[in-house]
Amino acid sequence: MSAKIGTVAASRIKTNISVHQSNRKARKRGRLSVLSLRALLVLYLYMLVKIILLKFHALSPGILWDRLLTGLQQPGLLSQWLDAGNLLPFREISRSLHSLSGHDLFNLLGNVAIFMPLGILLGLTFKDERMAGVKIWACSFVLSLGLESAQLLFRIGQFDVDDILLNTLGGLLGFAIYLAAILPFRRASK
Repeated sequence: MSAKIGTVAASRIKTNISVHQSNRKARKRGRLSVLSLRALLVLYLYMLVKIILLKFHALSPGILWDRLLTGLQQPGLLSQWLDAGNLLPFREISRSLHSLSGHDLFNLLGNVAIFMPLGILLGLTFKDERMAGVKIWACSFVLSLGLESAQLLFRIGQFDVDDILLNTLGGLLGFAIYLAAILPFRRASK
C-alpha cells in the first residue's frame, strides 16, 4: 500500500513539474511574442514617420531643427503654411471623389491603407476587446494629428484635416480586419 502511495505521489510530482515547465515555456513564448509585437510596432511607426513626415527623404535633424525654429520665430510663416492647407473636413475628399484621377484615388486609398497596420497591431496589443475600438480610434486620431501638425511645424507637406479623417478610418478598418480575421484564430489557439 505504501509503495502504491509513493508511486502516486511521485506521479503527481512529475505531473506538477511537467505542468510548471510547460507554463514557464508558455510565459517565455508570451514574452517573446510581446517583444516581437512591440518591435513591429516601433518599426511601423518609424516607417510611418519616414513616409508621411519625411516623404522618403533623408532630412538631417539639423535641417528639421532649423525649420522648426524658423517657423516658431516667424508665426506669420506658419500661418501662411496653415492657410495653404485644408482645414475644412471632407473638402479634399469630395474634390478627389469628383475628379477621381489616378493620383487622387491613390491619395485617398493610401491615407486609409497606411494606417490599417496600426489598427491590426494595436488590436493584437490591447487585451480588452470591448474598449480596444475606442483606444484604436483615439490612437489613430492622435497619431495622425501629430504627424499633420509636425508637417506644419517643420513645413514639410501640408496640414490636411481630411488626411486625419482618412488615417483614423484606416486604423479602424485595420482593427475590423483584426476582429474578423485574426481574433478568431487567437481564441481558437487558446
